[in-house]
Amino acid sequence: MTDDITARLEITETLNRYAWGYDTRDLEAIGNSFTVDGVFEVLLEGEAGWGPYEGRKAVVDWLAEVMETQNDQRRHCITNPVFVELNDARAVVDSYLLLTAVEAGKLQVVCTGTYRDEMSREEGVWRIRRKTLRLDNPF
Repeated sequence: MTDDITARLEITETLNRYAWGYDTRDLEAIGNSFTVDGVFEVLLEGEAGWGPYEGRKAVVDWLAEVMETQNDQRRHCITNPVFVELNDARAVVDSYLLLTAVEAGKLQVVCTGTYRDEMSREEGVWRIRRKTLRLDNPF
């Protein structure tokens, strides 16, 4: 039986480690947030979006390319997590994204959106099996 509170904290920690990994450009931390076969896709209403990128390596390689185009300091704020599903092996978490950036001393909101993270336990650790980001605006 899942220890509900422990699982929720571990899952939330994984989602936060992904965000910290991106914001500090720590590709290893990002990679460790995903299962080996993890998938990431970004959807944008009326636009092509990005992905899906399939497999940990493909996800990390794509995010590394994106980072190379960004000269600002990003802050991914993941808020309001709601557990849609949670059992011993799988979880589904919906949350909000508020993405800010500072460049040349100026703060701006880059975009907002929602995440749906499908999580699974891999080697005893909660990791992202599928991350879907639905952006509210292009950036």
